[in-house]
Amino acid sequence: MQRRRVLGICGTLTAGLLAGCGGGGSESTPTGTATDTETATATATAEPTETATATATAEPTETAASGPGGPTHALEESFVVGTEGNRIRYRIIDFFRADSVGSSANPATADGTFLIVLLEFENPQDDSTTFPQNSFLATNEDQIRYFDDRGTTSIGDDDRIDAQSVAATTLSAGQSAAGAVVFDLDPDRSYWLEIRPTGDAGETHYVEIGPVSEIQMLESSMVG
Repeated sequence: MQRRRVLGICGTLTAGLLAGCGGGGSESTPTGTATDTETATATATAEPTETATATATAEPTETAASGPGGPTHALEESFVVGTEGNRIRYRIIDFFRADSVGSSANPATADGTFLIVLLEFENPQDDSTTFPQNSFLATNEDQIRYFDDRGTTSIGDDDRIDAQSVAATTLSAGQSAAGAVVFDLDPDRSYWLEIRPTGDAGETHYVEIGPVSEIQMLESSMVG
């Protein structure tokens, strides 16, 4: 009887122990909480691109011939200098050079070289006009030459050319005259024929003489 009691107690204890072991909560598997990971966003950095700069290519420009400003004219070209009541029409016919001009018995001799200018001038005005001696010049960068008095007055006596001086010629309205004036120039220099207006208005006109040494020499039997 005593033994049955002990066995009963042991059985009860055993059942209790088993119940205690079986009744415990099952160990839960820890659920991992997703940690926000910082996503590195690759930002494309634009590489600096070289900007093509358009370089303007300069067009070749024609270099103007050296010389004074103002209208320029060629030989045999007719042109008018001055305005309104001061107009004179000119035509430069040709250039010659000579060391002396005039008669063989009484020549005029140049200090440098004589430049003989053959020309025609016309009076288009209503009033008379005289050849403008102080407005008809030979010039370069540093020289202004008026025509030579002795050479100009002697040209009519030179049998190498058929031309009279026009330096003192006066023209009535509508008249014209052809002849020559003479300059004494440096043979090693270049010049322009500079023709200025006789009044306050109007442009100065030019005809290129060029290097005096390259002008044709006055020879025998030349006709103006």
